[in-house]
Amino acid sequence: MKKIGKQIEYSRPKKDELKVEISPILPKTKMNILILWATAWTFCGTVVLVSLFTYGFNRDELIMVIIFLLFWMYFEFKIVHAIRWNKSGKEIVELKNGEFTYYKMINGRGIPIKSSVSKMRPFRYAEDTEKGFWSEINKSPWMVGGEVIEYAVEEKIKRLGMKIPRKEAQQLILLLNKAFGFHA
Repeated sequence: MKKIGKQIEYSRPKKDELKVEISPILPKTKMNILILWATAWTFCGTVVLVSLFTYGFNRDELIMVIIFLLFWMYFEFKIVHAIRWNKSGKEIVELKNGEFTYYKMINGRGIPIKSSVSKMRPFRYAEDTEKGFWSEINKSPWMVGGEVIEYAVEEKIKRLGMKIPRKEAQQLILLLNKAFGFHA
């Protein structure tokens, strides 16, 4: 396996084949903070959930607590997903027999997205990933996302390459376009 930066490994078993693995990198201190935040969030939600059954809420209070718990469950799912992704997730890009396959895998499981290379357009850097509020949100450790490489299958725009630096993304784009026979 060859490397591009710290997150990307690739191999070329044959001339017309390519396998790329992109792993998330989160410093240990940020992972510990993420786990601490998740623990506190879980504790707070559990306290509210228990109070739902032990405290006599009136109708308006009950509605407010239920709405809070719905938001709490949504963010609980997001934080658990972020921890799982940062511990054991990776993106896999494969080119084999004229077919492109992309996986987002956690613990070795993921759903493949397959496309014929003939229906694809060249890979390119998604410029809009560097600007604005959502750019900063996507860079945070508790978010799974922040893809910076764009490609098109027929008329649909898709992305890959979560939170990889621009320099490494551009090297990966060159590798992908060359392997796929695209002239960007």
